[in-house]
Amino acid sequence: MTMKLQAVSNRKLYLQIADQIREQIADGTARQGDQLPSERELASSLGVSRPTVREALIALEVAGLIDVRVGVGAFVSAPNQPVNSLPETGHSPLEVMAVRRLLEPAAAASAAENIDEAGKARLVAIAKRMRAETKSGSWSPENDRALHLTVAEGSGNALLRELLDQLWNSRSDDVDERFHRHLADMESVRQHIMADHDRVVKAIVAGDRQAARDAMDAHLAFVENAMLTIWD
Repeated sequence: MTMKLQAVSNRKLYLQIADQIREQIADGTARQGDQLPSERELASSLGVSRPTVREALIALEVAGLIDVRVGVGAFVSAPNQPVNSLPETGHSPLEVMAVRRLLEPAAAASAAENIDEAGKARLVAIAKRMRAETKSGSWSPENDRALHLTVAEGSGNALLRELLDQLWNSRSDDVDERFHRHLADMESVRQHIMADHDRVVKAIVAGDRQAARDAMDAHLAFVENAMLTIWD
């Protein structure tokens, strides 16, 4: 299948890419059931990175235009008629993750020194709920958020807590939420993330500042790497 695409160069590249593909679905170039070119082919045609293409595909999936099958490809799901609008709010999932990697290890280190007993109890309880979910094969974005923001609250720094709350509000946008849900659908990813969370909680409860920082940094590095590579 050949698609005529244009290179793009401005902000929010993933939305510009998604717009081009949406237009080709609307004009019948890409028809219902067609498999889109691979991420590698799209990235080469557009002159962008594969993760940016991946974000564009997730935006199209949220709009109901394509069906993303991890490890297989992306398929047109909408009929050839006027199509849904793309989600325009929020930042790209990779932008959000880059800032989280700057802030959350510091929050975990600070929490190891400053969190009170009630905060420790909340962390332990949230981790217990997440462990039960992981065992049952499910994943709750609410519990994920609760654990990370309890760490931020435990840091004792109100501004850091507010910044991380804003980042997690960005994560609740449809594109970011769908991005992470695809990852959570993989059992190996869920198991790894749960082990990461357990290490973070253990280090904070023990009051080990460096171990808490290292555990959170390793956790976010794993998730970022999964976002970039695990679909290949």
